[in-house]
Amino acid sequence: MHIYHVEIKNFRLLADVELALEEQTTVIVGRNNSGKTSLSEVMRRLLADGAAAFQLEDFSSACYDGFCAALDARNAKAEDNAIRALIPSIELRLKLQYDPTQPQLGPLGPFVIDLDAACTEAMVVISYELKDGQLGRFFEDQPTTPLNDETRIAFFRSLREHIPSDFGVKIWAEDPSDPGNRRQLQAGALRGLVKTGFINAQRGLDDVTSRESDVLAKTVESLFATASSPAADAADKQIAEALKGAVQDIQAQIDTNFSGQLKNLVPALQSFGYPGLGGQELHTETILDVRKLLSNFTKVRYAGYSGITLPESYNGLGARNLIFILLQLAGFYKAFRAEATEPGVHLIFIEEPEAHLHPQMQEVFIRQLTKIAQQLVASTVDKTPWPVQFVVSTHSSHVANEAGFESIRYFLGAGVPGAPTGVRQTKIKDLRKGLKGKPEADKKFLHQYMTLTRCDLFFADKAVLVEGLSERLLLPVIIEKLEAAEPDSPKLSSQYVTVMEVGGAYAHLFFDLLQFLELRSLIITDLDSVEKPGGTACAVHLGAYSSNACLKAWFSKDDPFTLAGLLAKGNADKVDKRNRIAYQCPEKIGGPCGRTFEDAFILANPTLFGLTAKTPQELELEARSKADALKKSEFALKHAIAEKEWTAPTYILDGVRWLAGGDGSVPDSALAIAVETVAAHVEGATND
Repeated sequence: MHIYHVEIKNFRLLADVELALEEQTTVIVGRNNSGKTSLSEVMRRLLADGAAAFQLEDFSSACYDGFCAALDARNAKAEDNAIRALIPSIELRLKLQYDPTQPQLGPLGPFVIDLDAACTEAMVVISYELKDGQLGRFFEDQPTTPLNDETRIAFFRSLREHIPSDFGVKIWAEDPSDPGNRRQLQAGALRGLVKTGFINAQRGLDDVTSRESDVLAKTVESLFATASSPAADAADKQIAEALKGAVQDIQAQIDTNFSGQLKNLVPALQSFGYPGLGGQELHTETILDVRKLLSNFTKVRYAGYSGITLPESYNGLGARNLIFILLQLAGFYKAFRAEATEPGVHLIFIEEPEAHLHPQMQEVFIRQLTKIAQQLVASTVDKTPWPVQFVVSTHSSHVANEAGFESIRYFLGAGVPGAPTGVRQTKIKDLRKGLKGKPEADKKFLHQYMTLTRCDLFFADKAVLVEGLSERLLLPVIIEKLEAAEPDSPKLSSQYVTVMEVGGAYAHLFFDLLQFLELRSLIITDLDSVEKPGGTACAVHLGAYSSNACLKAWFSKDDPFTLAGLLAKGNADKVDKRNRIAYQCPEKIGGPCGRTFEDAFILANPTLFGLTAKTPQELELEARSKADALKKSEFALKHAIAEKEWTAPTYILDGVRWLAGGDGSVPDSALAIAVETVAAHVEGATND
């Protein structure tokens, strides 16, 4: 049994998303503020023990208008059911896959309500919604006329007060083939089905050595608490009892020796008339509690030299982070085994495991995560299976690329079509589905390339794909020089941009991936003029065709595909949705044109390179001759570091200007209303 599909509605950026989960490990990637943390947070609140608590700010900004629509419907005397249907609710749907041939469904039994013998799915719905019988109270003292800017703020301020008390959690099983067939269930049924665990990004591993940090020791304490529970594993119970026995032996010594000596301090009180009436005597008793000993006095130490042990804070943050995660995983498995009835699924969220880990350790961790779970099972006597599913959120390209495309879910924050400017929500992109149509060889190349180069496509706001080494080394300088010359233009240097060197023969393999990721991208490539298809390289004025695979793919609809056609393209022809291609063009109309980056760079700086030819055709040949004599790496390093008095080729400047503009971040207007409401509430409380 495992959870294979999750649907979330109306929680923060997760306004309406679907997420497919792998049987073992799913990796969540994406830029900051794209909804990754919201995923674990909604799971924590709705699946963990205890009553879920939400507030107005937890509802997606995209659904705020639903509250207003419900108020309008109530003022229009609509039926209660129609009004309730308009009131937003935070909803989590879990679809589970199970084996129908198993004789017992265990904790899944109450959730299987369909009558289809061939069905192997069950659906669980958890909804944070308006409680029954609370509709009137929820809308009491609300405006009876259409909302304006002033009354809207007051309305949301009231909602902020009412939601925590008037909303509650409902749980039901739903027939996957018939949404109308449902059975309401109690929270206990859900807790018996899905157990959760969370390893947060902030783990309290401070980089300090002036004082001891006891994060690991507290984790050991929790392991002891699990081992002491009635349903704990027999081996763990034995260890816990042994610890208790050791403490009891110490307790006996304290009772006979330490307490006697302590009593000698008491007679000093007699000089003040104590014990007084009744002649009661004062006795001392020192009680040791194993849990308090572990909590307050047990330290995790590391072996040093000559018998000296070192505090846990003296070890590197990376090692401590890894040890902490492993101890937590061990604790989760022991807690799973200690349940009176084993849950059907154990869903564990791990946030940013890469914290403080060097790149190689990050790769090893994600590779070994499933094996770690298997080793925990193998270390027990009865080998109790652990139906664990890991959801790992990361900002590490090392973790993402090592995991592979199939397990990656890409979170993208985007605007809502038709909604007010600034209202945003998360899109979840499943790379297993997004690359489904690509040939297997192309998918293999992309994965291998991204693994080898540690590609940051999943975390960047924008991307630049360049032809070769020269462009990659000189591009930062080109951007710097352009921004200095045009200070009022959008600045690419202040945006999150990744630069990839992919070569003209492979850049086109990234087209579909860039479009799927909805990543604004610039592809810088070369004209690569040739005399004819399959012919030899030549200067642009002598060519009739281009051998560049990237250009052929971009302009695949051109019939015929010719060099003259490429040179005649305007800026609009070079843009496809969020992607733009850039290749050599004359610096001025009728002027010479470079075939490669080096040719174009020389033609853009004729004086610097001592060009003496007069006609455009002769200049092309002279520039090409000088470029052929260059060593590309030396050429690029020289002009990137030592000699910066040059002009960048026009085709690159045009591309950089395009990339720097567009896709600017905009404020979330609905969230601003909530913030304003909170601020007004705080101000009102202060004035009171």
